[in-house]
Amino acid sequence: MTKNETELNEAVTEAFPAAEGAPPFDRVWQAAEGRYRASRRRYRSIAAAAALAAVAVVVLNHQVLRQDDMRFLEVAELLEATSWVSPSDVLLPERQIDLYEDLPVLIESTEPAGGALL
Repeated sequence: MTKNETELNEAVTEAFPAAEGAPPFDRVWQAAEGRYRASRRRYRSIAAAAALAAVAVVVLNHQVLRQDDMRFLEVAELLEATSWVSPSDVLLPERQIDLYEDLPVLIESTEPAGGALL
């Protein structure tokens, strides 16, 4: 080593005193396992609390629906209040005749109680 390298080495040694050696592997591993188990317990408790809250909400809503019952629902009112139109109806041309409502009267060739049609 040259004089400059020796002086540099001494300056660095004085500026940064030797730190403790690395901790033993077993101690580090046990600490990591402990942190892992603690985080798993925390996640399990949070998940259990969320599941209990969800069950409570479902049970309370189910009881409310049972109390309301369907006894006030009238089918006629429901049918009058609802309607369905095909989404493609806007693409069809407008017609002058509604075939379902305005069917033409067919002329009968015989009497209803009469004989065969000719």
